[in-house]
Amino acid sequence: MSETDKNVLLIGDELLAERRGGPEARLPDDMHPLAARTIHAIDWLNDWTGRIVCLMVVPIIFAMVYEVVARKFFVAPTLWSYDVSRMLYGMSFMLGAGYALMRGLHIRADFIYRGFSERIQGRIDLILYVVLFMPSMLLLLYAGYEFALKSILQGERAGDSTWAPIVWPVKSSFAIGVALLALQGISEILKSWYAATRGKWPV
Repeated sequence: MSETDKNVLLIGDELLAERRGGPEARLPDDMHPLAARTIHAIDWLNDWTGRIVCLMVVPIIFAMVYEVVARKFFVAPTLWSYDVSRMLYGMSFMLGAGYALMRGLHIRADFIYRGFSERIQGRIDLILYVVLFMPSMLLLLYAGYEFALKSILQGERAGDSTWAPIVWPVKSSFAIGVALLALQGISEILKSWYAATRGKWPV
């Protein structure tokens, strides 16, 4: 991010990460070609995943509006609208996590961090991604895989709903979402490595 861009940040922006370019951003020429291709591929994957997942808001809105109209005007509440809305919301939340990390949309109180040089920022990010983020993602991925597999094999249905929909798609989205988030972590590690060694962020 240039100095001009930093000067126009709003006060609320201190809670959001910065330097997020996405797959359309041009990576520097002095970055290793393999690292650049890896970053571009992962960012591209999560970018398109985010674009597709955001469409889930349409059936969520439809289900909620339909339920309100049916309940208030026709005294005919549905069995399915609440389940559909909460399941799709959960799926969109998990599947969009990698996109949010790529775009820097996770909450991040970095009012101290942003005062450091870009080289120090890169080192901090690199250490935290390698030491905390990636091990956590790998553990969550393993747990999510077991969670989803058990649900699929049992043909699990929601026990807290009269409609009792199958829930393995939702539980599978947890594992897939964590996998996409872990992949994005690899992209962020490569960006952090570049910043830590070059003294500037690649995007």
